Amino acid sequence: MLSQKGFSPILILIVVTAAVAAGVFLYSNYSQNKSKTNFQNSQVSSQQTYDSKNNSYLGVPCRSNPQPKFTHDLTNSEMIQKITPPSLIASKMQDRAFLWIDQSKTTKVPIYTPVDADLIRGIYKMRITEGKETIDYDLHFQVSCEVWFFINHISDPTDKIKKLFPNTPATSTSSENYTKFSPPLHFKAGDLIGYTIGTVQAHNFDFAVFDLNNTNKLVGELKSNDTRFNNFICPFDVFPANIKSNYYQKLIPDLIPESNCHNHEK
Repeated sequence: MLSQKGFSPILILIVVTAAVAAGVFLYSNYSQNKSKTNFQNSQVSSQQTYDSKNNSYLGVPCRSNPQPKFTHDLTNSEMIQKITPPSLIASKMQDRAFLWIDQSKTTKVPIYTPVDADLIRGIYKMRITEGKETIDYDLHFQVSCEVWFFINHISDPTDKIKKLFPNTPATSTSSENYTKFSPPLHFKAGDLIGYTIGTVQAHNFDFAVFDLNNTNKLVGELKSNDTRFNNFICPFDVFPANIKSNYYQKLIPDLIPESNCHNHEK
């Protein structure tokens, strides 16, 4: 057995070592908790204030604004060759415009948030059409209790959007495959959402705007229970006159009569 004199230095060394280790552990734990708290606080600070009601279609908290101003352009309109407008013919079930990218000028275009909005849900998906595979994102944004919009076929969203989704794309766009965000991710007007090459086949992407105070007069019988077909509006009518005019000039003329895009002068 060691003597008391021989044991004391070893005991002291053990005690000191244990104290240092405990200090490192406590500091590490404190730092992690502090970082976590800061992250949570930053998430809370990014949340918007809402009225005490939900968007009647989306089912999420909202702030009432029947006529929000879309102040920024959706994309570089000079790179859009033509636009298929939404259709009021019920059998087509086409609640959105198709914007066709001009392949003679570019293969992809940027997509921006045209108005302050919250990203509330979306889907990362894969589709195979005519043997060609398209992998992209469909993103749904709430503007107010009355107005929301979506952009479909975003090929390359920003990293802050990508990280919200699963790594593997869904093979079905059924509602259960959509990812919902709570709290939502807020965007300011003009923020970059990402880039798109459009679909692999047609090189176009979708843009739709819905006003829950609007009721369409559809032609024919609607074979869907989805009420959004009653609420879609011409998505370009929400922009300032100069931006709106750029898109109206690209509408396919033969399809304008069946659409709700007739408000060019307003």
